[in-house]
Amino acid sequence: MAIVPSVYDELIEYLAKNASSDEILEFQISPKARERAEYLLERSSLGRLTPSERIELEQMTHFDGLVSVLKARALTNRGA
Repeated sequence: MAIVPSVYDELIEYLAKNASSDEILEFQISPKARERAEYLLERSSLGRLTPSERIELEQMTHFDGLVSVLKARALTNRGA
């Protein structure tokens, strides 16, 4: 199970309660953001990230984790 700091947990709970489960589950990042993430992952695997790109990739990874937790909660609420 993911460890989520309480402030993020509050945001996730708020979104889970105020958006429909379907809306949450349908959320996808834009193609442009997906392309950027793939680019950064490729540069990372080659050991070529700049310091700012490393921070950007870490933020994207963190965001992805939060969205995953939010979607997991939406699935739980959907079945309730």
